[in-house]
Parts: sequence; structure tokens; C-alpha cells
Amino acid sequence: MAEYFGKPAQFYHATFDHITHKINRQHQKIPVILLTDVYLVDSQDKKNRLANKNDFIDAKGKHIIADHLWVKLTKPWLELPQELLQGDEIYFQANVEQYKITRADTIMKRNQIWDAMIKKNKRIETSWNYYTKHHYRKNFMTSLRKMRAKQQENITEAKKLQMQIKLVDYSLNHICKIHVVLLRKVKKNFQRETYNYVRFKNQGYKYSAWLAARTMDYIEK
Repeated sequence: MAEYFGKPAQFYHATFDHITHKINRQHQKIPVILLTDVYLVDSQDKKNRLANKNDFIDAKGKHIIADHLWVKLTKPWLELPQELLQGDEIYFQANVEQYKITRADTIMKRNQIWDAMIKKNKRIETSWNYYTKHHYRKNFMTSLRKMRAKQQENITEAKKLQMQIKLVDYSLNHICKIHVVLLRKVKKNFQRETYNYVRFKNQGYKYSAWLAARTMDYIEK
């Protein structure tokens, strides 16, 4: 999604999964929606053909923008005529947003690059020390400078590789023009509710928690 960051809003097709909450930097609970199999489409929901090597691939082998995304539960979602449940499909317009991440797996990858460089530089210095100890060097300082220069090359390369693993991720924001494409047949003994934005505005977390619990109850049925 990085290539669409900073560009005009695009249309996306996605499958609704469930509602939950995340904690923001102000320690507030923010309702979010999990979307899966996110495709880039046009304003008529016709899928755009993608063929990048780094694209995600869906279960049918088709290229997609993302296999999953977390987006905020905002007013446009609650203005839909019916409650969304797992498996329902929608398409909408949105902008790509960038946000900082501190995921353990990402940090670990960056640390592994640095640790590998340190080990490599230690091997270079150990080898240089061994040769120097057992062989007379006419140009000791020249040899030392070359060894240090090689270590510096490794440091520079490690930093470059670390920068390629950016501590940022991408999602969709300013979602609007939501269209329901497919409402799955509801499971037995479950009935869709009608969203109520006024109730959400007045009750906040109490209402969004109720919606989240319903989406999870539905999945577990």
C-alpha cells in the first residue's frame, strides 16, 4: 500500500470480519474494524489488475492490496442500513495513511541485521589480529586502516539494510462512500441489527463494545 500513500483517494473492496477495540496513545479505547482480502477497485467496484511481485495473494491466487487491515469505526460505517457481519463484502473510497509501528518481529529483524554485522566485523578483526601476530607486516598502519575501512563498509551496509525495514505500516483512513456488495445469509438464531449513529455518539464505548460483542458472538456461533 506504500505506493498509494500521499496519492488521491482510491476505491477498495474488502470483506468485513469483526469489530474490536485498540488502545491509543491517550490510553483511550478506539473501536476498529478488521477487514480482510482488500482489493483495489474502480468507482464501480471493478477490480484493478495488480501484478507486483510483492503483492499479497488471496485464496484464489489473485493479487490483493492487503490480506487484512484494521480501520476505524467512524460515522460512514454506522450510516449503513444494516449491521455488517463476518463474510459480508463492501467497497468504499479511502486514503492510505502511514503510522509508526513498534512490532516485536520488525524490531527483531532490524536487530538481527546489526548483530550479524557485529559478528562479521569481529571475524575480520580476529583474522587480522591472528595474521599480524604470526606474520611480520611492513605496512602495519596501512593494513590496520584497510581493516577498519572494511568494518566501516559493513556498518554502512547494515544501516542501509535496516532502513529498508521501515518502522511504519499502512492502513486506510477517511473512509467514505461505503457500498454493501454482498450480505451473507445470517446464521440460524441470529438477526441483523440496524446501526444507530446517534446512540454511538451519545454512548461511545458502551455502544461500540456492544457491537463488537455481537460480531464476536456471531463468529463463535
